[in-house]
Amino acid sequence: MTTADSAQLQVHIFSAGAARVWIEQTLSASPWAGLANYSTRYAALQSTLIEVQGCLSQGLACHLTVLTPETARALQQSWPDRVESLGSLGRAATGWVVLASDPQDYDISSPAALSQTVRELDVMLVPDLQASSGGRHLNQVLQQLQLTAGDIQAVRSFPGGAQAVAALAEYAGSRVMACAQSTEVQGANHARYLGPFPSPHDLSTEYVVVLVRSHPGPLAMKHAQEFALARRLGMHLCEPRLRAQRMQLGFA
Repeated sequence: MTTADSAQLQVHIFSAGAARVWIEQTLSASPWAGLANYSTRYAALQSTLIEVQGCLSQGLACHLTVLTPETARALQQSWPDRVESLGSLGRAATGWVVLASDPQDYDISSPAALSQTVRELDVMLVPDLQASSGGRHLNQVLQQLQLTAGDIQAVRSFPGGAQAVAALAEYAGSRVMACAQSTEVQGANHARYLGPFPSPHDLSTEYVVVLVRSHPGPLAMKHAQEFALARRLGMHLCEPRLRAQRMQLGFA
């Protein structure tokens, strides 16, 4: 395949936000950077699943997606001939993030300590409490700790944990925490991962790479090339020999 041929290939990736840094790091490195034009879409888990379902239903391009094992199985059950799980990226812990420059103490070592810390915040930055896996978990924990909206001074919601972490910079000088997954803090030099939710409220979410077969059509040959490249890329993303690199990015 020539460079010109490679540039004409389009590989579409829909991923939960937890895998963003690993995917972007991979796509910008050799040899993947020159093999195709990549279209990437990152969103909360449930939003990603809905988008991929829409692509499959409407015949739109989607080659790879990153989901949880449960959502991947649901996709396979609906489209058994078009969806294939390639392997696991590892697990991302849902936890708390603060500004790296913030000298204040934020105790999250126990459920009681977390409850008190949340009550003392000026603002809490959260991922979507319905569409994201981390947000849904946070919502459940707040209910279990019997924390209501009246117990928290201010809550700002974002599509995902990465956006919540990015927004921390706007609150320098405030008492602020963001809820995010361990992989969503990577690349945010202004932020520091404080730690996971205390037991028994801890959550570690596995993510898997899923291949979506191209729909039939007049461009079958080109689709076959894109599908073959997407399979190679997907296998690389979850390659067991790259586990140490993924761990550096927050996957356990």
